[in-house]
Amino acid sequence: MNQFYGNFPAYPIFPTTQMQPINCYSAEQVALWNKNRMLWEQHVTWTRMAITAIVFKVPDLKYVLERLLRNATDMGNAIRPYYGDKIADQYRDLISEHLMIAADLVTAAVNGEAEKAKQKEQEWYRNADKIAEFLNRINPYIDKEAMRKMLYSHLEMTKLEAVCMIQRNFQLEVEVFDRIEAEALMMADMISEGIFKQFPYKFVPR
Repeated sequence: MNQFYGNFPAYPIFPTTQMQPINCYSAEQVALWNKNRMLWEQHVTWTRMAITAIVFKVPDLKYVLERLLRNATDMGNAIRPYYGDKIADQYRDLISEHLMIAADLVTAAVNGEAEKAKQKEQEWYRNADKIAEFLNRINPYIDKEAMRKMLYSHLEMTKLEAVCMIQRNFQLEVEVFDRIEAEALMMADMISEGIFKQFPYKFVPR
């Protein structure tokens, strides 16, 4: 987030004039920014915990997966005030599918089921296409190809994250997660910015 200030001459006529913001963000904008960032942060964090639980057979896997899938519901609820129940539920289902495919893919990889893992990976990318197309359809300010590119990168890095855990390359895995986290926040901001542009009257500073 940035604040934009007016341009002043090098030698102002009134030296005591204070620069005042000419464009600032509303409380509603900040709230949506924070909500989307939190949800995408939780998205990648609980995905990482699910991968860890699957690879290392951690006994809390059932509860981790339940919490991970709650992220899909939360993401749907985040856009519900702007698009209504039908669209929010469709988005929830797409994100839920994305998360479930990821869990199935990692499980197949851990179990050495190469053919199933390949099939799940293909489903994963088809789902990413659906998400990008869906977001662009409901909001033309969210560029479909830019979102698709980021989602593909997200999948590639998440897959690498899982491979690093399986191969016990923990140093690289941590580095990869840093990149996953940074990109997730960029996707969150892309969605928020699109909503700001589509519904400007909902974000007027007071």
